[in-house]
Amino acid sequence: NQYVPEHLLPRLNGFELMMAPYAVAHMKLAMILKDTGYNFERNERLQVYLTNSLEEPGNSDNQINLFEDPLAFESVSANSVKKNNGINVVIGNPPYSGISSNNNDYIAELIDKYKYVNGVYFNERKHWLNDDYVKFIRLAQEYISRVNQGIMAFINPHGYIDNPTFRAMRWNLMQEYDLIYILNLHGNINRKEKCPDGSKDENVFDIQQGVSINFFVKNKTQKKRAECKVYYADLYGLRDYKNDFLNIKSLDDIQWTLVIPTEPFYLFKPSAVSERNNYESGFKLTDLFTEYTAG
Repeated sequence: NQYVPEHLLPRLNGFELMMAPYAVAHMKLAMILKDTGYNFERNERLQVYLTNSLEEPGNSDNQINLFEDPLAFESVSANSVKKNNGINVVIGNPPYSGISSNNNDYIAELIDKYKYVNGVYFNERKHWLNDDYVKFIRLAQEYISRVNQGIMAFINPHGYIDNPTFRAMRWNLMQEYDLIYILNLHGNINRKEKCPDGSKDENVFDIQQGVSINFFVKNKTQKKRAECKVYYADLYGLRDYKNDFLNIKSLDDIQWTLVIPTEPFYLFKPSAVSERNNYESGFKLTDLFTEYTAG
């Protein structure tokens, strides 16, 4: 029942029903601005645009036709944001999709960086680096690297924390950022996760994948990988407990554990180094079986 000035909303004409979440986002943001005393006298719409972030920005001059298609104007405006070299804060809950449909050359070339450790190819035939959430982490890293400082704050699946095939991704993230904070919310139904005391552990969302809250901080400094500090914490329990915890806690309230990621896996969580070293002293199955495939 609150009045939202028309000039704040996108000019989509008959497309509102097709893109309802997008239109609702504009209206909700406008209502929040109104509640906080925003001056609506300026003739300027909210700078929220409909686009596929994982697609390379195109040539804006070719996107406006004689009929002034409102979606064409939307695309032109989105492209200007994509080409912005001043973005240093990226916040989101990216989509999770292991079988991603975003397979264009632009994002594939960016993701390729997550397949090398210090210039050496990771040699994995099957991996989950094509998951959409990984692509958004990589895109955020690309934006922040342009200005050499910034913060990425995402909530996404926690598989990248310790999955061996993500080791090159973890290594590359440590080359980019100075501080990494990971709050593992667990709740992975596929892994049948439970609390350390054996009680029930629930996901904060109605999904099967466990999730984590991640903060990646890049200061405007030139550094080596060894200077990156990774902090990790677990949060187990029922959904209500986790939500209550997240509502009242800040970064300073959480008991973080400093993790020292080491080769070959560069894990972002504490691990039993002695046990891993003992395991690594054995022989590889690929040395025993010269012909093999993924199970």
